Amino acid sequence: MPLTDVLELNKTELFTKIRNALPVVPQTQNLLDCKDDLLYAWNSTDSCLLVTNWRVALLQPEPKRAKASYQTLIPSNSVGLLVNRVVVSNEGSLVALSGPQSVTILEVPRRSGPDGNLMDGKPQITCRTYNLDALLFQNNPQLEVRQVRWHPDSVSDSTLLVLLSNNTIRVYNHAKLRHVWKVGPHTAKKGANTSLSDFGETSVDFDIAPAIKTCVSPSDETTKNSTLNSTKTNKEKVEWPIVILRENGNVYMLLAGIDSEITRLQGPITIAPQTSSNYGVESCALLIIPSLPPTVIIAESTGKLHHALLLEAETTEHSFNDADDGLLIEPSEWTLHVTETVELELGLSASAPNDTGNAYSCPIHLKRDLINEMRYFAYHDAGLHIITVNFISELQRFLDSEAEDNQLILSTPSCAEYILCTKFDSSDRINAVIGIALMQMPSGLVLLLGSGQVISLKLVIDAQLLMTSKQHLKMTATDVLDQQGAGPSFVEKIKTMLLRSVSQPILADKLGTTSAHERYELLNQAMEVLRTQYLKRHELVRAEFAKRINCIKLQKQQQLQEIKSLENEREVISERAHKLAERFEEISDNQELLVHRCQKLMQLANAVLPNSAVAEREFALEVARINKATNTMVAALDTAKKTYNKQRYHIANSQETETSKAYQLPERQQRTITEILTQLSTEIDRQITDVKRINKIIGL
Repeated sequence: MPLTDVLELNKTELFTKIRNALPVVPQTQNLLDCKDDLLYAWNSTDSCLLVTNWRVALLQPEPKRAKASYQTLIPSNSVGLLVNRVVVSNEGSLVALSGPQSVTILEVPRRSGPDGNLMDGKPQITCRTYNLDALLFQNNPQLEVRQVRWHPDSVSDSTLLVLLSNNTIRVYNHAKLRHVWKVGPHTAKKGANTSLSDFGETSVDFDIAPAIKTCVSPSDETTKNSTLNSTKTNKEKVEWPIVILRENGNVYMLLAGIDSEITRLQGPITIAPQTSSNYGVESCALLIIPSLPPTVIIAESTGKLHHALLLEAETTEHSFNDADDGLLIEPSEWTLHVTETVELELGLSASAPNDTGNAYSCPIHLKRDLINEMRYFAYHDAGLHIITVNFISELQRFLDSEAEDNQLILSTPSCAEYILCTKFDSSDRINAVIGIALMQMPSGLVLLLGSGQVISLKLVIDAQLLMTSKQHLKMTATDVLDQQGAGPSFVEKIKTMLLRSVSQPILADKLGTTSAHERYELLNQAMEVLRTQYLKRHELVRAEFAKRINCIKLQKQQQLQEIKSLENEREVISERAHKLAERFEEISDNQELLVHRCQKLMQLANAVLPNSAVAEREFALEVARINKATNTMVAALDTAKKTYNKQRYHIANSQETETSKAYQLPERQQRTITEILTQLSTEIDRQITDVKRINKIIGL
């Protein structure tokens, strides 16, 4: 398995067909996109969309992986001459095919079948397509499409926002034009041959920030309901801030809901802190990470990336741009606080390291990582960078902390890793990235280069998230002691020592230099990077490990001695505890004997007291008499019960005999017996009552 193609996509039939239909102009674009387990790729020659289930292909054995099937989605209407952007909707039901002067929406068929393919795996499917504003682009050949994004608030997953070069955002829903939002001036500046592009007033990119709630006063309602709303308070309205970037670096904010006909444009937003060189003079891309507060990334063609926080301004600021005189712009309620600027290395130059006269520049495109919000990707003509914004985690910890004296200090700088390099000579030849797709579960990255090579890599979601609770429990005692002390832990110290400012990227093997001298210079440069950024740091880490091992050995010897002394003390304490336990048992037995003797002495003392009262003696005699009478009554009661039981026995026998012989006593005898039994029963009840009364008197 090659290291640069872990999914072995170069051997698949899909990319073989894509490789034969690469665009003629090798410029950075995105002809790939991935949603769930479906990978989409645009075929420029046949003007069709190819799709494959990459997860099913990954589960197959390696010999069958190259023959993984794919499906061809044929548009029902003709698509524009050139497609440079493939964007799948949030739910995967639609695909936007965007070109310099065309936007087409393609409906994705339903998925069915065991492998989850489209329409049960049919090889070719004709899909319904809609060409958006074809006449507009036909009548305005100078009009260009700058950016295409799906709105996240669309319930039907069908709202598309298209940014045009005339500073308008056109909103489409179900392939129909709903709104046209102005985000800048439409007319040229004063002068016959002067256009807005000469002053950098053209919008180049936009992104949608998290939704906010704004108050709408009753005066903003319609006149029909003005009387009813006059007595009501301000209402809350949900708006989606759309951050717009112009070529000169100015940033504007458009506040609009998904169905808003009237929008509010604010700007330009103040960018702080102020510097001698303006931010974003050659701005080309903008990206928003939905942190709290939102993080705005502004990219320049020179390789600079500005990381800023979008904050609410203390006071509103009016616009100062003369180009917007014919456009209603509200005072800005937002500010951008730039926390850091990251400079990317655009290619590996074979010249001397100190020679910075001929700096290479190219448009940079940004793409969010949906799995890890702290990370995003920057791809361009010279390869791919992965940038990790570390201060987002510090913001999250600050918001989660409940301490009152907690202070926010953004001290951790961002990390930019050069993953793939496609330009490592001084010539004008480029091997641009023409397709990038992010995969999930497992996390991966697929790149399509202008040379036709496919790069597929596996990505780590987040190194901090991979640490489980068991690994936390396995933390050594020395690290715990270091963390409790004033200094950082040993692990953090090693990580700091291994941090490097320059990384050695993967070199695209399909684009090589023809000069042997240039190859030799490139090899020397790579060896220098490995020597200074890798081997030297590893030597320092090895020395640090040696110091740490010696320190731990000394601590171990000291701890062994302390363990021996503690074991001796434990034996002494155990013997003392055993003696104390025996002594305690002996004292407890003696205490019980003394308690019994004290009780007997108290009883004898109370019995022979000479000062007994007359009432007490009379009460004792009365209790004795009642007790004697009670015993007599109990004996009589027992005799009566025995007599009663004997009579019942005889009566039962006589009744059985009478029943068997059908003999009846005379009426006189029966009456006599009944009277006797009644008297006995009355006598028994009286005696029982007397016994209860006596028991109540004596307190039994």
